[in-house]
Amino acid sequence: MRFLVLAAGLLLLSFTSAQAQRIYCPLPEDGIWVNPDAKPKEISRIEVESKCENEQVLVRVRAFTSCIPRDCKWGWTKAELRSDGAIQVVLIGFLSSKKITLRAFGSLLDTHVVNVVNDLSEPQTKKTYNLNRK
Repeated sequence: MRFLVLAAGLLLLSFTSAQAQRIYCPLPEDGIWVNPDAKPKEISRIEVESKCENEQVLVRVRAFTSCIPRDCKWGWTKAELRSDGAIQVVLIGFLSSKKITLRAFGSLLDTHVVNVVNDLSEPQTKKTYNLNRK
């Protein structure tokens, strides 16, 4: 009898912990976010798409940087949903790469960008932007 109660308790505990970790799509970061005050080479726009398939969260991100005459576009890149709830993506370019961490706070997207020159001839730079939902 004790074994049945213990087994039922463990089953209930595992069910509630699985429910606590469940993530619903789309994620709060899903959508189009803009930085209307972006200076050249700064993040001007972020697009996030998320969907849930087979108990997995699939996320992809596309970033734009302010360029002249029009913004430069980094292609759609697979992103990772970290255990702390943030989205992380690494955009690899020919001369430099960007590691971007995203977190939504209401109508703002906190965007932390680490720029790395691929040949390491310059030190990495870090910048944080607050983008608005479009």
